[in-house]
Order: sequence, then C-alpha cells, then structure tokens
Amino acid sequence: METFNEVNEISKLRIVFIETLSRQFIAITGCGIYVYLNPVTINELFNRYLNSSVPINVFARQCVRNVVA
Repeated sequence: METFNEVNEISKLRIVFIETLSRQFIAITGCGIYVYLNPVTINELFNRYLNSSVPINVFARQCVRNVVA
C-alpha cells in the first residue's frame, strides 16, 4: 500500500512530466500537448516514463518525435 507521501511524490512527478512534455511539444511543433494527445495517452506515457531509466527531458523529446514523425 502506498503512503500519502509516495502518492504525493508521484502526483508532483506527473505534473513535472506533463509540463516537460508540453514544453517539448510547443518547442518542436508550436502547439501544446493536447493538440496531439488525449489525457489517457499522456497518462500511459507517464507510466512508461516511470518504468524507464531515461531522463525526463530525453523521454519527452522522444515522445514528441514519435508523435509528429
């Protein structure tokens, strides 16, 4: 069972992830994240990020490139 602090840390990390991903989308495409992805897909990407060992900025850039390619 997760403690309140663990849930709180995951929530904070999710916010940072979405902000980072959104900044990458704007920088590369000129449009925000929700033009390309729905909230369910963004959550799936976040879960993939949690299971990866890739830095958040690298993961976000890879996501944008995969989506707009």
